[in-house]
Order: sequence, then structure tokens, then C-alpha cells
Amino acid sequence: MKKLILVFSGPSGAGKSTLINHLLEKYDSAGLTVSHTTRAARENEKDGNDYHFITHDEFEKMVKNNEFVEHVFCYGNRYGTSKKAIEEVLSKKDICVLDLEFEGAQNVLSNKIFDCECIGILVLPPSLKTLRKRLKNRHSETEESLECRLTESFKADKIAKYHHVIINADLERAKLELTKIIEDRGSKQN
Repeated sequence: MKKLILVFSGPSGAGKSTLINHLLEKYDSAGLTVSHTTRAARENEKDGNDYHFITHDEFEKMVKNNEFVEHVFCYGNRYGTSKKAIEEVLSKKDICVLDLEFEGAQNVLSNKIFDCECIGILVLPPSLKTLRKRLKNRHSETEESLECRLTESFKADKIAKYHHVIINADLERAKLELTKIIEDRGSKQN
């Protein structure tokens, strides 16, 4: 079976991380890349596990050396997925999972560096009201960043760029939808 890159996007609070964790638990053949960022680590985040936390200078050096398959400036910080991170996952696993915001996802989905099938999956909550509630319950957003995230979350031009959209109104149903995407891909290749 051909290697697969699965690119997940969605606003904070949509349940994207929960679905990714479900995928990683269900399929031993799936592995998650670790991105680089210039933002400070949050409580309980570990360098090399959640992100590679680096300085702006280190990030800029990686950009100049063409080490990223995608990189963006988002919410005041730099984020990027290195080619090396994807190669490391693909050397051990059949499915490489990326968790990216919209711009980075589009860069990867349109990039033909790797000889893999690439599938984009957008995870959305059922409504802006639900998203607002989930984000407020996290207590991790300023009012300004909350409004920015809400404004960007449901733009139709963004939604149309993905192969699949999972509306996470019911977690168990969303997990089934994700499993169907993976299983259908496998049956089409046999």
C-alpha cells in the first residue's frame, strides 16, 4: 500500500487533537510529526514531544536552509513542519499525520516533495456558538485571539480546499467518519 500523508486542520476546540489521538491509538501504522515553533511551551508541553521549541533565529535559519515543507506566521509566532519530521515518520510508519492550520495544510497538500497520497481533513465543531463555548472553557485565549479564531474558522473558501470535512457534533460519530476515510482508502488501493 502506498504511504499516506494525512493533513488535519481545524480551529482550536473543534476536537481535532482528540480525533488524531484516536487515529494513532487505532492504527499502529500511523505516526504524528512534531512541528517546530517559536512560541513558548505551555504548561505540560515537552520539547520534542508536543513541539520542537526553538528561537526566532533558529527558525529563520531553517527557513533559509529550505528545511521546512511548510511554515507560517500565526498568532504572533512561527510554526513549521520540517521535511525531516515527515521523513522520520514515513521511515517507520505507513501513515504520516500532520496537525496544521489552513495555510500550512494547503502548502503540504499542494507540495509534491513526497511520493505519497495526501488527504486533507478539516475538523469543525457544529457551530460558532459551540466553538466559542469550547474555547472559553479552555481559558487559554484572550478575547482578541478568540475573536480572530472564530472569524477564520468557517470560511467557505477554506472548507472547499479539503478532501473531507468532519463536523464534530458527536465524538463517536466523528471517530467513525475518520475510520471510514482510512478504511475506504485501503479498499480502493487493493
